[in-house]
Amino acid sequence: MIFVIPAVAALIGLTAGWGFLRYELSGAAWVVTVLLSVLMAWGLYKSQTAQGWDALAYVILWLLGAAPALLGLGLGAVIGRWRRIKAEAVVQAE
Repeated sequence: MIFVIPAVAALIGLTAGWGFLRYELSGAAWVVTVLLSVLMAWGLYKSQTAQGWDALAYVILWLLGAAPALLGLGLGAVIGRWRRIKAEAVVQAE
């Protein structure tokens, strides 16, 4: 059951990344990337400064939530950009 959380986070990131780059919203993709990176950095910092169970909660936040979403966003952006280039090539060929 614990694998559902990162899978859903990665799927949401993948869908968002694909949509952003497929429809020329790369600025929005960069904003979401920066926000997820800040969330990961904050979670890592807090996990090192907190004690006990709180530290574990922060690790879970960035390891099971932000990291898969960031990876999914990157992969989705690559796929969306590739599909956009492919779609533009078909239009130019006709």
